[in-house]
Amino acid sequence: MRRVILLGLLITPLALVSCGGGSKGETKETPAEKEKVVAETEKASEQVSEFGVGPVQEPLNLPETIDEALAKKGEELFEKKQCTSCHKLDDRLVGPPLRDVVNQRPPEWIMNMIVNPEEMILKDPVAKKLLEEYGVPMTNQNVSVEEARAILEFLRKAAREKK
Repeated sequence: MRRVILLGLLITPLALVSCGGGSKGETKETPAEKEKVVAETEKASEQVSEFGVGPVQEPLNLPETIDEALAKKGEELFEKKQCTSCHKLDDRLVGPPLRDVVNQRPPEWIMNMIVNPEEMILKDPVAKKLLEEYGVPMTNQNVSVEEARAILEFLRKAAREKK
């Protein structure tokens, strides 16, 4: 139900803009009604946590040491899921370079972006800015939370191995 309401809040302003005309007898939205819809949409956006939108909403409390086996699995998944089609560790490609992402974003946010890119792009302000900057939405590769954790560990290891 909540998902439907939030989606409605995101779609409604578009409908208001695109429904400028109308047939005889239809009523137009008043400026006050339009303002209310915009305010509700902004309020929904403000409810996004620092972890973004997705299944990871509790702090991960990651250990200081890197789990080498998990990082290796993450590197294999990074290749298998074709993350390399859009991302390099050190250079901009279709998407941003990822070597330093663990120092720029909370690990929970990174995992939610990997697992839930569509909703993140719709609702998370940082993801929206990344979409504006790169012009291409991140593809959902159907990565599980467990797989995303392994990819995160690979990125944590890569960050410590800076060139």
